Amino acid sequence: MTPYSLSKPVVLALLFIKEQLKEPVALFWTVISPVVTYYLITFTRGQVNGPSYDYLSRTSWFYAFVSSSVAFFGLAFYIIGRRESGFLRSFVYTPHTKVIFLAGQFIAYSVVSILYCSVFYLLTRQSSFDLTEYVVILGRFYVCFLLFSIPSLLLTLVPVGFQNASTLFSMLSLAMLALGIISIGSVSPTLVVIRYLNPMGWANRIMSVGVAEHAGVVLVVGVLLVLTFSVMVRFLLINPVWSRY
Repeated sequence: MTPYSLSKPVVLALLFIKEQLKEPVALFWTVISPVVTYYLITFTRGQVNGPSYDYLSRTSWFYAFVSSSVAFFGLAFYIIGRRESGFLRSFVYTPHTKVIFLAGQFIAYSVVSILYCSVFYLLTRQSSFDLTEYVVILGRFYVCFLLFSIPSLLLTLVPVGFQNASTLFSMLSLAMLALGIISIGSVSPTLVVIRYLNPMGWANRIMSVGVAEHAGVVLVVGVLLVLTFSVMVRFLLINPVWSRY
């Protein structure tokens, strides 16, 4: 690809980022509401930031939830929204333009995920900000975002409309979070299987334990993400669902 071709996804990503930042409601739902919930739980339990305060063990589920929200309600949801608005049918109709669009979308929400992670960290760490800790958390968070990007992108191949997609993503996010928490420490064979198949559980472990301890998982995520993009380029739906009836 020429430098000009490589610049197209970046320019498109900048437009998508600008569009996303114009929606403060998305920021509230994705970041501020988990922050409020975090503080309610923290104050209820009488925990405060301090030398003995295990920050990551208290926030790993929150980071996992935020990363899943960016993947589902940012990366995937807006692909469906652009399809339903007719944007994809008008501008994305060849393999080359599909690659440009998907690359721009992915770059945009990679930046958004980093932004949301930073906001959550700053609001929950405040005076206890530590640069080294922040960089470590950012790396783990981005791996979680990549993990959730796989199922979220694949779900855009399902022929559903904008409103139905919102309901579907909300149900999946809540189910993953609930099942992840319920399965903690469980010896039930069913819940053990669910724990290992649940992306939210893996995201929680990556956030709390680290990437190095789950190097195999990270490698699998990378391979599956590449395969997912290949599938998306081949089967990306570009026509609005309503236009088929």
